[in-house]
Amino acid sequence: MNWGPKDLAQAITNEVIAHESSFRKVSGKIRYGLEMMIILLYQVFIVLLLGSLFDLFFLTVLCLLSLSVFRMFSGGAHFSKFHHCLIASVMLIFTISFTSKYLSPMLDIIYWQLIAYPIVIFFVWRYAPILFKKEAAFSDLQKQQNKWISISIALFLMIVSLFIPKTYSIVIMQVLVYQTFTITPIGVFIIHSIDKILIKKEIDLNEKVSL
Repeated sequence: MNWGPKDLAQAITNEVIAHESSFRKVSGKIRYGLEMMIILLYQVFIVLLLGSLFDLFFLTVLCLLSLSVFRMFSGGAHFSKFHHCLIASVMLIFTISFTSKYLSPMLDIIYWQLIAYPIVIFFVWRYAPILFKKEAAFSDLQKQQNKWISISIALFLMIVSLFIPKTYSIVIMQVLVYQTFTITPIGVFIIHSIDKILIKKEIDLNEKVSL
């Protein structure tokens, strides 16, 4: 069996339909939901495994949770292929956790928070949510709700970061800055440009292999 999320989700969906044909009409929604769940499970497993191996477990848990919740409502640019998204997200969470641990002794966190947090709130208010293909599924009211929920989550994380150990505060600050970057025009442009380059390289590589 192919263990890729798309193929695995399709296989499970086929099994569900085989046992209950009435689900055939919503098979697309079932497959999509399963695929997203499988991607999330893969990501969580790999991130927590790396966190455990490098003594960063609780930092990676905080990073994963805060980033996931904030991104759920603010949206943002991402890579178009599963394995690109998986590798990028794992590298991001691991990097934030790792750098937070070793930056803690040398970083004046209050100074950076005073600079970063107002900028984060402004850009979230200005650009969130960034939905791309899902935008048509949201009404203007729902988009406004997502915007204010995004701002509320950002404010909550900022307040929490003021009362927790410095290393964990740095995790939250980096999460807020990175996720906000993904909803800005320059962030969207850079991430999508990298995505196009990666896809082109894959196509070129596949063409060479097939020759």
